[in-house]
Amino acid sequence: GVPLVVARAPGAIAHLGWYVHGGATAERDDNAGITSLMVRTALRGTARRSAKQLAEDVEFAGGVVGGGAGADGFQWTIAVPVDRLDAAAELLGDIVQRPAFRDDAVQSERAVALADLAAIRDDMYRWPVRLATEAAWGAHPYGRAVAGSEVSVGRLGAEALREWHAAQAIAARGVVVCVADVDPEEVAGTLARHFGDLADRPAPEVPVPAWPAAMVAHAEPRQKAQTAFAMLFPGPGRRDPRRFAAGLLAGVASGLGGRFFEELRDRQSLAYAVLVAPSVRQQAGAFIGYIGTSPEKEDVARAGFLAEFARLCDAPVTAAELERAKRFAVGANAIRRESAGAIMADLADAWLFGESLAEIARYESDVMAVTAAEIQAVARASFDPARRVEVVIRGTGRAV
Repeated sequence: GVPLVVARAPGAIAHLGWYVHGGATAERDDNAGITSLMVRTALRGTARRSAKQLAEDVEFAGGVVGGGAGADGFQWTIAVPVDRLDAAAELLGDIVQRPAFRDDAVQSERAVALADLAAIRDDMYRWPVRLATEAAWGAHPYGRAVAGSEVSVGRLGAEALREWHAAQAIAARGVVVCVADVDPEEVAGTLARHFGDLADRPAPEVPVPAWPAAMVAHAEPRQKAQTAFAMLFPGPGRRDPRRFAAGLLAGVASGLGGRFFEELRDRQSLAYAVLVAPSVRQQAGAFIGYIGTSPEKEDVARAGFLAEFARLCDAPVTAAELERAKRFAVGANAIRRESAGAIMADLADAWLFGESLAEIARYESDVMAVTAAEIQAVARASFDPARRVEVVIRGTGRAV
């Protein structure tokens, strides 16, 4: 019952992955981060192979293995020369279905995860965005960081990872995807042979999160020469057709030629860095606004930032802005899809979270069909300053 998606694409490298819907959305506060740690530790050895043997076998196949976890799913992937695809399928099948989770590997990866969490606290972009996301979505699964916390990750051991893997990675709503210059029928047989332990099951039900009805604000002092703040506003989710307008809105606002950059950095000298980006998840979305400024300019920078959001609500973007954003989005997507790995990820995303694989081919037409009025409507629906979530990491003005 597990679907196999095979796309034929020219090139010397074959890409293969097992993509799963769920994982982090099923976590609790006491085990937050377990999916991410499970994915990483599975790459450190299987029941058949030690960490050393696995690394040697991957190297002998001329391959690269990887894995990752997000808010709505997780995956393991491998890329190899096309003529080693059968060996790659056996290797990835071993990693996916029979990870060992040996104590030394768990301890090593847990230490890396805890070091990453410590680094996030000192990051003037990731930390305010994380705090704002937690405040916006609260107790909903989207309010928990995929990386977890020092407390939750610190208590995770080998047995917990084994149980989580058995519950989340074997019987799951997932898809095996392969992109390679091969005959699809032949590859389907190879994949079925090496991934036979997997089973299909319905995707977990994730409720739609509620956005705060009033403004939420939080501030932290920090011994930094810079003040940074993140503003989150509600936005379209994965299956909302307005997500294309949201993406173009961010294109108009951000970047070197974007409104926010030109006004707040170039004209008013209020920002070291400024961006607006959509965060799209299956059941909800958000706009992330971020600005880094001097501590003494915090109030005027905030006012300027909000004024630019208001300007997007008050009047449609210009024809030139819209055309530039469209061409950039279409061009960036075309360049990205020159990678077979990106094609594989798009196929998995469309299969697990989209309406159908056909939406991949419609991307350019969906983008080009967006109007200035639709972008303004998204702005008006999202950028209510009275419902924003704002987190400020307030620098003390320490010299660099």
